Amino acid sequence: MEQEKTVSPTPDELYKKETHCQSCGRFVGVYTRCPYCLALTEKRISIRAFKTIAVLTSTVGLIMLLFFARSVKTPEVKIADLGPLSNFAHVRVVGEVETSYGIHPKWGSLGFVIKQAGEKSEDTIRISAYSKVAKEIEAKNLVPQKGDVVSVEGQVRFQKDTPSMLINAHEHIAFIKRAPEAKETPVKTVEPTQIDTDMIEQTINTTGSVISTKVFEGKGVIVNIDDGKSGFPVWVPDFTREDDKGPINPGDLIEATGKIKLFKGKLELEVNKKGMFKIVSKVSTSETTEEE
Repeated sequence: MEQEKTVSPTPDELYKKETHCQSCGRFVGVYTRCPYCLALTEKRISIRAFKTIAVLTSTVGLIMLLFFARSVKTPEVKIADLGPLSNFAHVRVVGEVETSYGIHPKWGSLGFVIKQAGEKSEDTIRISAYSKVAKEIEAKNLVPQKGDVVSVEGQVRFQKDTPSMLINAHEHIAFIKRAPEAKETPVKTVEPTQIDTDMIEQTINTTGSVISTKVFEGKGVIVNIDDGKSGFPVWVPDFTREDDKGPINPGDLIEATGKIKLFKGKLELEVNKKGMFKIVSKVSTSETTEEE
C-alpha cells in the first residue's frame, strides 16, 4: 500500500492560515483568539515564543535602566565651565556656602549661594528651591548655612551671562562638611542717634518717635524715626508685622529689631523677622488734630 504524499502549503496559504481566523475567515493578525467569533486561531510556535521573549526582554531592560538610574551619579561640573549651552542641563556642583538666605518667611522659597576657587577668583552660583521642595528641605533640616560644604544637583538656568540652579528634590542636597555652629551674639540696643557705618550687617534694637512714613502697597512701609537730623529710615515688610497693619502716624513710638544695611548710600534698619517690629504707643487722635 502506497503512502500518501503530504503537500506543503504555499507561502500565501501559510500566511492566510496564520493571520486569518479558521472559523470565520476574518483577518486577526497575531491574536490567538479571534476578536469577532472568539474562536482559537492556530499560530506557529515561533510567533508565540517571539511574543514571550519580547515581554521578557522589555522587563529586563526596564530593570537595568532603573539600576543605572539609581547607581550612576550626576556628573560634577565646575561653575566656571557653565555657559549658555548648559541651559536646562542637570548637573552637580560641589562648593562652600558663601551666603544663605534660608527659607523666605512669606514666599516659602529657599535661596543660597555657593562658591568655588577659580583660576583667577572665586566663582559663585545661586541655588534656589520653591514651594513643596523648599518645605521638604526645611522639614528634613537640610537648609545649608554659611560655611557648609555641600554637593547640590539641579537644573541649570542661564540668564544674562549668569548661571543659577534650581533644585527639584530634597535628595539633591548632600552635606560634605557642616560649618561649626556660630554662637548667637546678644542684640545690642542703641539710640537712633548712635547708629553709624561701623554697625553695617549688625543686628540691633532701637526705639524712636515716628517723623514720617512711606507706604508701599502689598510690600511694606518705610518708617522714618527721629535721629536728631533728617530722620533714620526703618524698612518694615508686611510679613514682619503682628499688629493689624493699620496706619503708623507721626508721633507714634515704635520699637524695631533688624540688620543695619546700606541702601543707595544711606544707612537703614531692615526688619527681617516676624515679631521684630511693634508700636509701643500711638499718638492720640486729638493730638494729631491739634498739630494739623
